[in-house]
Formats: sequence, structure tokens, C-alpha cells
Amino acid sequence: MPTAALQLIGMLCRLDVDRVFCVPGESYLPALDALTAEPAIDLVTCRHEGGAGLMAVADAKMTGRPGVAFVSRGPGATNAALAVHTAEQDGAPLVLFIGQLPRPNLERGVFQKIDYVRTFGDMAKQVVEVHHPDGLIAAVVEAFRTAVEGTPGPVIVSIPEDLFEEEVRDELPDPAPSEARLPPADAVADVARRLRDADRPLLLVGGGARSQAGRTALAACVARWQVPVATSYKHQDLFDNSHPCFAGHLGFGLPPAAWQHLTDADLIVAVGTRLNEITTQAFRVPTAPTPGQPLVHVHPDPTQIGRVFDTAVGIQADAVPFLDALAAHAPCVPTDTPGRAAWRGRLHTVVDELARWTPESSPPPDGVDFGHVVAALGAHLPADGVVTMDAGNFGSWLHRHFRFRSSQLLLGAVSGAMGLGTPAAVAAALRYPTRQVVGLVGDGGFLMTGSELATAVQYGARVRLFVANNGSYGTIRLHQEKQFPGRVAGTTLTNPDFAALGTAFGALGLTIDSPDQAETVVQTALAHDGPVVVDVRTSLERLSTFATLSGLAAAARN
Repeated sequence: MPTAALQLIGMLCRLDVDRVFCVPGESYLPALDALTAEPAIDLVTCRHEGGAGLMAVADAKMTGRPGVAFVSRGPGATNAALAVHTAEQDGAPLVLFIGQLPRPNLERGVFQKIDYVRTFGDMAKQVVEVHHPDGLIAAVVEAFRTAVEGTPGPVIVSIPEDLFEEEVRDELPDPAPSEARLPPADAVADVARRLRDADRPLLLVGGGARSQAGRTALAACVARWQVPVATSYKHQDLFDNSHPCFAGHLGFGLPPAAWQHLTDADLIVAVGTRLNEITTQAFRVPTAPTPGQPLVHVHPDPTQIGRVFDTAVGIQADAVPFLDALAAHAPCVPTDTPGRAAWRGRLHTVVDELARWTPESSPPPDGVDFGHVVAALGAHLPADGVVTMDAGNFGSWLHRHFRFRSSQLLLGAVSGAMGLGTPAAVAAALRYPTRQVVGLVGDGGFLMTGSELATAVQYGARVRLFVANNGSYGTIRLHQEKQFPGRVAGTTLTNPDFAALGTAFGALGLTIDSPDQAETVVQTALAHDGPVVVDVRTSLERLSTFATLSGLAAAARN
């Protein structure tokens, strides 16, 4: 008879798991041994549980299947909390396996004891601790189902270490395939009628359409209806940004000029998004609780519909079948309808003007404007390139100036947490070894999870990491300048030479310390056959693409 550990790994194979991220721990050694002996699952050893969990979150975003990470009890589990929170905020399916104390010690308050139900209960969709080996497989199947249904998210499975080696029955169930939640035909007909009657409709699409099928369905729907489409926070890669129907990306820290025009819509159709605070620009697109126009909200999780906004039409359905049904439902709206064409043109003109990159006539005195790097990446990243990004003001240049194609991929944390950039880049390079993978990360974020560069070198992951190095926690400095002008507390950083640090890891280390180097260094980084770290000596004065230190100081004086 097999052990519970062997049966667990066999079940993971049946659940189509092909990669597991881990930091090895003594509390799940039998499972680790079983993973090592299973050729169908790639075991990736990481340097920190936060990095392992974030790699699993990024992998889930790429595959649409639950990302899987194994960590040890106590400190290992709490180190992974960042990934659990990110998975919840981002709607990414994650199954985190924790090796727990032996069952006899669970109530004795011993070394590294944690009650994971209490610890993760507010973040995870489900937390389960298995106490009998015969219940393990049922718990795992349920965890994978829960992670993907409704709003995808994290599930925690705690397994006592003594359970792994117990013998179990030699049988594994065939997991039931998940079925797409289809929209009712009459509801789609109602939305089609509303779209036909609207003069200024807006399609607002989120992560529910992040798959290739979702991108294809979205493109077909827009082509059919000629409706402007805006994307939710960190999902501007879902639709070609140069398309005349692209109406922009609703991200963090946008100036009013970048989104206020969208409030003139006379119909908003929100698909595959929870309509969170950032995407709705602090609940102003649409306005909460009562929108200024009819709101159609399509989401597979019924608890999200009507949660914040009065909703004219709520449809419990997955984004892809809804977009497919809407594209196939009605005759094409003529592209030369004057009102619709003017509305499309007005929205896209704002996007086009905002995205245009013009090098500064007077360069900042203290470093490189990060826009030079983003412009070079825009010119040279291939059509199937992958961009991962950490949290920080440096991302404002990417959000504003990089014109994504829907064949490209953006991986960022909706949670706003620093730390995702490097692990996501490693996960992407492992998942797509023939594609160019670029990671943008700040100096603060890089030193949170940059040790995962060691994992990249170990597994030959061809990541290109561009570190925006301005010696500051820039986002917090921006808020300081607004609330406490001229007073700097805790945001100044003393950094290593990131290029030299990259070299020490075994990567190619490069430096950009003047604007004229950006083009050449970007091309060199993309051409290198191995990991690369580029230290971009960025300007602190140019704190973001929308703000400068001197401008913030002047505003405070006035």
C-alpha cells in the first residue's frame, strides 16, 4: 500500500500540476522525497517562502490552474503570508501546503506551533488541516476546486508530518473537470439591447479575461460591437493598446485627466472584475453606491455583484463565455455611426496623448528618467514578451508609456505589495523559456525578494531584471511630500551596486547611469543568454511619471 505522501503527489499529477515551488522543510520530508521521484512534476527550490509562494501565484496567472507551493510549519508558513494575501487580492488560485507538527503535539503548544485557521482565515478562501490519512485526497481535491471556483484565490492545506508516512488505500479519484459558468441567453440579449441603444458605452474588463481564450474573446467582442474598452488595474495587456477602441487602463495614482472622461459613459459593462477601489478610481468609475449610468456587472462570484454598486444587470458568469456570447449575439454596430465613432475617438485620443513619450529637454540633475528604459523596452521587446513588475512609483512609466499588445503578458500584484517582481520573472522564465522575460523592480522591492535571482541562476531562467535605483522608498516618499512637505523619515536607502550584486549571483551585471545608455543596455540585456541585472541609476527628483519632488514642494508651499 502507498504512503499518504506518495498518494498526495500522485493526486497532484491527476490535477495537472506540473510544477511545485518550495523551500524544503523537515515537516514534509516524505512529500519532498515523493516529489523528487515524480518526473511529471518540476520541483523548484526557492530561497524564501515568500518568493516560493509568489512564484506559485505568478504561475497560476499564466496557466489558469492553481499554483502550488510547499512550505514548512511556523516561520515557513508565515513567510508565505505575502503570497496568500496577494493571491486573495489578485484573484489568483493558489494551494499552499504546510507541513504541520505531528498530531500528538498539536495541542501541546510546542516548537513552531501555529493555528493556521486563525492565522490565514481572513486571507484564504479555505483553511483545512488533515488529521486522518484517508481524508487527505478528498481534502486536496476540494482545495483545488475551491481555489478556482467563483473568485479564484488561496487555499491552505495543513498536513501533520507524521501523517505523510502512514499507509493508505491504493486508489485515486478522477477529479471532476471544472465547468465554465455560462451566462443566461436572455441576460446576454438584454446586454446586447442596451449596447445597441447606448451612445457612449464602455466595456470595463478585468482579470477574468486574462487567458488566451479571454483575450481572443475580448478582441472579437470589441470588433463586433466597436465599443471602447478599458482594462482594470494591471491588466492593460488584455487588449492591444494601439487599437482605436482602447480607452485606457484604470490604475493606481492616475491624474484625473486620465480617467474623468470615462464618467461620461451612458452604459458601463464590467466583465471579469470585482470593481475594486483602484480600478474604479476610489469608487468614481462608476460612482458608488449609485452609478451615474446603468451598470452591467458580469462575474462568476455572486457575492461580488451588487456588493458596492447598485447594479442594473447582474450576471453570474465567467468572462470568456459571456464575451463569446455577446460577440455572437447581434449584428455588428456600424463603425461609422457618428456618435459612437466620436466617443471612441475621444477616449482613445486621451490614451494616445498620455502614452506618448518625449525625452525631457532638461534632464534631471540626479539620475536617469526611468522613461528612457521603458521607451527602449517598448521598441525592442518582442510581440510575445513578458513583463513582470514589482510595486513602486517606477511602474508609473510602464503603465503610462508602454503600449502593450495582447500577445504580450503583464504580471503585477494588484495587492500593491512589494516583492512580486523578481519571483514572477523567474516563474515566467521557467514557464516560457523561449520568450523574453523582463522584470521591473525598485531598489526597495529588489532587496525584499531579489534573492530569488539565485533560483533563476540555478535553473537557467533567462530573466532580465531592471532595478530602478533612486535610493528611496519612492512611493512612501511621495506620500510624505504631500502630507509632511520637506520632512523625510525612514524612506532614504543605502543600496549596493546592483550590477555587481547580480554578477555575484552569476548573472550579467549592467548599469545605466545616463539616458543615452538606455537603448544599448536594453538591447544587450535582451540578447544575453542567461540572467541579467541592470542597475538603473534613476532620478529621485523625477519621483514618478506624474510628479517631481520640486513640484510637490511647490504645491505644498501654495
